[in-house]
Amino acid sequence: MERKIIISRKDLFFATLLFFLSFALYIRTLVPNLLTADAAEFQTLSYTLGMTHPSGYTTFIFLGKLFTLIPISNIAYRVNLMSAFFGALAVGQVYIIIRKLGGWKTATTAGALAGAVGLMLNPLFWRRTIFAETYAPSASMIAGIFLFLLLWEESKRARFLFLAGLLGGLSIGIHSTVVMTASAVLVYMMIKARRRVDWISAASGATLGLLLFFLAFLYLDQNNPPSSIYNTTYITNLSTRGLTPADFDTPIERLLAIFPARSFWTYYFSASPEVIRARLSEYINFYPRWEFALIVAGAIVLFFNKKYLPEAVYLLIAFTLVWGFALTVSFGVYQEFYCPVAVFVYIWLGVGASAIMSGVAHLLKRVDIMGQKQAHLMATLLGVAVVAGLLIHAKADINLAIHEKTTTFIIEEKIHAFTPTRYVRLSNRLLNKVEDDAIVFEIWDRLYTHVYTAHILNGRTGIAFHEIFPSLGQTTLDYIEANIDERPIYFATLHPEIADYYDLEEVGDGLYRLSRK
Repeated sequence: MERKIIISRKDLFFATLLFFLSFALYIRTLVPNLLTADAAEFQTLSYTLGMTHPSGYTTFIFLGKLFTLIPISNIAYRVNLMSAFFGALAVGQVYIIIRKLGGWKTATTAGALAGAVGLMLNPLFWRRTIFAETYAPSASMIAGIFLFLLLWEESKRARFLFLAGLLGGLSIGIHSTVVMTASAVLVYMMIKARRRVDWISAASGATLGLLLFFLAFLYLDQNNPPSSIYNTTYITNLSTRGLTPADFDTPIERLLAIFPARSFWTYYFSASPEVIRARLSEYINFYPRWEFALIVAGAIVLFFNKKYLPEAVYLLIAFTLVWGFALTVSFGVYQEFYCPVAVFVYIWLGVGASAIMSGVAHLLKRVDIMGQKQAHLMATLLGVAVVAGLLIHAKADINLAIHEKTTTFIIEEKIHAFTPTRYVRLSNRLLNKVEDDAIVFEIWDRLYTHVYTAHILNGRTGIAFHEIFPSLGQTTLDYIEANIDERPIYFATLHPEIADYYDLEEVGDGLYRLSRK
């Protein structure tokens, strides 16, 4: 007979409350409009349903499309809202996960609240919930997969393994960090899954998820709007990427070019020892000492509880794979990966707080200082103190969020401009100088800001935008040569090599029109 799954009304209430509190906080600080670089790309392609940069992010794009249908504000805001939603969902999920890992009864409620509140307010997590990016959704997917594993372990209902597998398969189109945790899931299954039906259910869910991912890829591949990464980046830079047109003319070849992100594999675990040491020190210093102690305590205490040893192994493997990647990757974009890592960290914090509270209650009862109820009350008050400590540590950000819709890290990193329409206005200045059939080359950071403004806001889809690579490849030169007599061609950022091939006329605001020598 199957055991009943227990998610009490109290736990559902707290998880829901935490979700809405987090969602409100993230909406309060949400970027209100268009951004640049990857964020602008996701804001654009979620609406137009085009392929993105490696590794494709197909599931993300379809989820983003659903959010663009919400009739509020502008398209960019709606896609930003998706990050806030999944960030808040992860907070609620972490609360329930800690409750499921708690063998400490009442103390676990306060500990779970502490872990969830800590995640909600952690700047490394919060900053990735306020604009269109894949990190908050990937954090929620990681939390969701682990939660389904715990629900299966408690109930022995194979449907939860199916759902965990389904999320895992779909998450290939969310972010590689979720894929990196697959080995941790496999180890957990090898330890816990004894029935054939369990493996079949997990494999069936994963297969369906992979199929849906592939179907999503095929749709985006065939839809191929002018804003697709194929048109903005690939067709003009194939040679620079080591490809020929023949290498990129079928869906399977394009899939292999986009996913896995082959051009990025060389960066994995490739940072210098000096960089790794600096990042390690930086990461440790992100946390107050008392908070760091609770995190370490939670990671350790699970290993001393035989009941939760498989979960301890899962968390350690998954954390090490994702955090280790962020710590050792050679490119500068690494702090973003700390967003999904925060899920593991605050599960540990909640478990650590629960264990300490339980230990205090047990000690007070054992030495006959107070009765059971009073001891549990003291443990709960200790949990309240932990939550209060987290709130006090985040006081500056909370106050800024409530009163000014910003935070210290938003101000420091200039995540969004003081004028919400700044990037749209800057793009329109460029667009006012080009024809409706123009070709415009631009660097990545500003590329999709222009695409969004031209194609979505102004409906000028005849303007072709292309990314400028550091070195002009033969494909780029061939493309320019094939079009220069038919269409006006501009460089919005002056490339040091282009003057060797064509004459340049500045038409204003750093915009150059090409002509034959």
